[in-house]
Amino acid sequence: MISVVAQSVPLPPNTPIPCLVCTAETVQTLVFSGTVQLAQPGRIRVFNGKTRQTMGFIVPADFRGVESSDGKITGADITRIQPGLLARITYRTFGDRPTVTRILLLTINQCRSLMAAEHLSHAASGCPD
Repeated sequence: MISVVAQSVPLPPNTPIPCLVCTAETVQTLVFSGTVQLAQPGRIRVFNGKTRQTMGFIVPADFRGVESSDGKITGADITRIQPGLLARITYRTFGDRPTVTRILLLTINQCRSLMAAEHLSHAASGCPD
C-alpha cells in the first residue's frame, strides 16, 4: 500500500498570494421582457412597448437556454427564436455588456401572470403591453 503525505512548500517572504474569492464581484441577475426584434447567433435585440425601451444582449456561443412556457421548447439555442415572439430575458451585466443567461418565450397572458407572481415576491419585472 502506498501512502501519500502532503508537504508544504514554504514561499519566500512578502510573496503576494491572490485571493480570487476576495476580489470576485457579485453579479446581479436582471430581467427584461419584450418583443424579439432580432435573434441570431451571438446576439438578440428585444423591444418593450410599454417602456419604449430596446435592449440588445450578447448571447454566448454555447448558449442553450431558450425555453417556452408551455414546455415544448427546452434547452434550445437562439436560432429557435423568431422575431415577433414575446420573450423574458434573464441576463447579467459584465462591465457594460448585458449577457443572456436564460430566455423564456411567453404569451402576453403568461407574462402578466408571471409579473403578478413576481410582484408578490417583490421582484421587479414588466410586460411590454
